[in-house]
Amino acid sequence: MELGVVRVSTYLLKLVVITLACFLSGKLTVSVMNLNLEASPIWFPAGVALAILLLGHKHAWVGVSVGSFLFALSTGATWLAAAVAAIGTTSSAIVGRALLQRAGWSPALDSLRDTLRFLALAVVLSPMLNATISTLKACATGLLPWREFGLHWLLIELGDGIGILVTTPLLLLWFSHSSFSHLLLWARPLIALRPQSQRNQWQQSPAQQSQTLRWRILEALLWVALLLTLSGFVFFAPMQPGVARYPLEYLPIALMVWAALRFGQRGTVLSGFIVSCFAFWGLAQSKGPLLMDANGNMEQAIFLLQAFVGVTMGIALMLTATIAERQQAEIQLRFAAERERLLAQTAQRIRRSLDLEEILNTTVAEVRQLLHADRVFITRLGMSGHSLAVAESVDPHWPSVRGWMSDQRVAQEVELLFKQESSDRPCGVKPIRAIDDIGQVEHPPLVAEYHRYCQVKASIGIPIMVCDKMFGILLVNQCSEPRHWQPLEINLLEQLATQVELALQQGQLYQHLQTLAASLEGQVQERTAELQQRMQELQSLNQVKDLLLHAVAHDLRTPVQGMSMVLKSLRSKNLDCSAVAVPCVKVDRMIQSCDHQLNLLHALLEGHADDTPTIVLQCQPLQLHQVVDSARANLGSLLTENQITLNDQIPSALPCIHADSQQLRQVFESLLLNAVKHNAPGLTLTVKATIERLPSLSPTRMLHCTIADNGKGMSQDQCDRLFQLYIRGIDNQHLTGIGLGLHRCKQIITAHGGQVGVTSHPGKGSQFWFTLPLADGKA
Repeated sequence: MELGVVRVSTYLLKLVVITLACFLSGKLTVSVMNLNLEASPIWFPAGVALAILLLGHKHAWVGVSVGSFLFALSTGATWLAAAVAAIGTTSSAIVGRALLQRAGWSPALDSLRDTLRFLALAVVLSPMLNATISTLKACATGLLPWREFGLHWLLIELGDGIGILVTTPLLLLWFSHSSFSHLLLWARPLIALRPQSQRNQWQQSPAQQSQTLRWRILEALLWVALLLTLSGFVFFAPMQPGVARYPLEYLPIALMVWAALRFGQRGTVLSGFIVSCFAFWGLAQSKGPLLMDANGNMEQAIFLLQAFVGVTMGIALMLTATIAERQQAEIQLRFAAERERLLAQTAQRIRRSLDLEEILNTTVAEVRQLLHADRVFITRLGMSGHSLAVAESVDPHWPSVRGWMSDQRVAQEVELLFKQESSDRPCGVKPIRAIDDIGQVEHPPLVAEYHRYCQVKASIGIPIMVCDKMFGILLVNQCSEPRHWQPLEINLLEQLATQVELALQQGQLYQHLQTLAASLEGQVQERTAELQQRMQELQSLNQVKDLLLHAVAHDLRTPVQGMSMVLKSLRSKNLDCSAVAVPCVKVDRMIQSCDHQLNLLHALLEGHADDTPTIVLQCQPLQLHQVVDSARANLGSLLTENQITLNDQIPSALPCIHADSQQLRQVFESLLLNAVKHNAPGLTLTVKATIERLPSLSPTRMLHCTIADNGKGMSQDQCDRLFQLYIRGIDNQHLTGIGLGLHRCKQIITAHGGQVGVTSHPGKGSQFWFTLPLADGKA
């Protein structure tokens, strides 16, 4: 509610100011130009009305109409005549504004084209409407005969035109903010685009700036003093016949040229206004060289003065526009070289990185430095329709928008704005939305709210397209004041946006390649793991192969060796006989050895049919000494050959054990063979067996059997590893064999429910022991 009241109050205040401006300008013109003529030679209200409408105030025509209407009433006109006069003044200003805007005219008057358009459309064409309406009204009401229609129309048209020529440029250039800052903006991009080191050289130090400012002020004061003095001297000179031969009225032109060269458009229009006011005021006082040139004829002097002011002001405006164009051309040439060089450097810095976040941050920082703006940021459009400010470079004096997420409504409004811009541009041209003054342009409510909150006064927005889709929007904000965006700045921003698009495509491609590389790396790791697993399987198969070969070589060696010894013994005793008589005992021993081999082969086939070999026992009650005797008989020839003394100290009265005789005989044979193999000939072996009770409350008894030798013995480390399975494989190439025999012994004893071990010391022999449960298991 309070905001609405403030807006209404502001609107009414503007209307009052406009009304007073039109009313007082008319009063001032009548009071100064009181020449008792039907039309004033210069009509300042026409220039004031057109300037007010061109300044862009909303509904300004209402104030113009009211001010013109009240002024007409103050001169004694009727209500109808005052209304017609207001209509003529207002409509003429509206038509002039429309013609200039349709022609794409710039109020800065910094180009010859804009100056010529102003002279033709505003000074010449727009006053024709008011002249026509006013003359028709005068002739229709009988105030003027119809035969004087043309002369009266010409007087009004010239008066309004001269008023527009003198007043409108002055008000536009001195009271329009964009025109006020325009003098510095054409040089601003060159200074902003320079590197910091060169920019410091380009700019003056504070002391130099202060000294330059003092000299400029002194020059301006001298110029104003000379202009006022010379204008007063020329146009208020008394009528003297001798003076009329000299064109004194052209003396102020030198000072107008000085203003055009040193003070630009603003100084030029100010000097023209001062000279024109002095000239018409002097003529109103019946003084001046033009009245003398007309031999005292006031009407002729007025025409001469109007021609003088029109030609002088027109030439001055064209001169200053030409100078401004030349200066801008020089700046643009220098700026173009700087722009190309810095654009290449900026593009290189932007595209040097392949990381999207770094690309966006580098972009906003470089754009803010190049354009010398208050805030530059990039909003990225998400898949859900939201927009997020992902990168920003902002002056510390203004609020930050980084991390802001807008809802779908804001994103839709922004996309609609750019679609409207795109529809007005040729195909393939980027839709750039450049606004010099935010307050003069209508925006959707949510966008307008953002402008108010972030204090945005001027803005440029350009979409960033990646793969024909809108990736986001690059926005440049000026918060300190409205800003006239130069075409070079807009073009530079467009080129930078193109570089950003290429960098983003390159970054996305790099991310895609990184994803592919990560995927390939994962596949390589998976394949490597599979190969390692296959290698482990091959290693296991290799171990199984070694185990099988050693088992065959180790387990079958004893029975084959025993049978071989029997056959060799028989052959040695019957060298000359063609037939050998074999005792039944020998045949039984050979059959027993063959059966033993078959059982071992069968055990190997069953044991290696899967990955977890097991021992199948065929237990029955038996006496331990029977097993020992059978093993000693099988190894008799080997023991004799190695001079082994075997002391059997097993009592014959031992209780029966429940065991597999074949497997248990293999244990004794393996232990005896191990002692023979690892000791010198002449070894003494002692076999003992005792009954012991388990160290528990259970009455279970165990048979404790030992096989001791007086050999070289072993270290404790060897004892700890003696019953382990050592297989030569890929990772243990230094091993020369396997401990299959003793490992097999441990498996057999463990399968019977007993334990096996060894006690040894280097140089003191070794004692192998194992336990077996008794057949009854009770005391």
